[in-house]
Amino acid sequence: MKKTQVEEESRVIVGAHGVAAEEDHIVMSKLLGIGFGSLAIFAVGIVWAYAIQVRTMKEAQPDGPPPRPAAMGQYEVGIVNQRLFEQDWHAEEKIGGQLQTLEAGWGDQPGVKAHPNLEEAKKSVIAKQNAPAPAPAPQPPPEPTPAPRQ
Repeated sequence: MKKTQVEEESRVIVGAHGVAAEEDHIVMSKLLGIGFGSLAIFAVGIVWAYAIQVRTMKEAQPDGPPPRPAAMGQYEVGIVNQRLFEQDWHAEEKIGGQLQTLEAGWGDQPGVKAHPNLEEAKKSVIAKQNAPAPAPAPQPPPEPTPAPRQ
């Protein structure tokens, strides 16, 4: 059945400047069908990917995962610190020991704080740099070479 001109024009909205536009009609059944269809496809894909992962892991490791390495749990493996920063107190203990030594000072008698002033410290550093190098150890005399046989 053909729509009359009045029925077609009733859906047209004319704006203030003479621009005509139709009303928006959303077909909700198509929209929901596409949404639920795509969710179903994603669900099937998730199950399929999980099945592929389980099969691949069984092929790669038929006896299960490998045993835990012996070095696991040690403070340091190679040059890599293994502990979390929150659990690692090594740096704080080291700095604490250095601060305690610094506060204790130094001197001839134990427990005596004797901090040198800046000028004395500069002079001692310069004296150590200008001190002559220790004499090299004497080298053993060369062994005589045997005379050639004739």
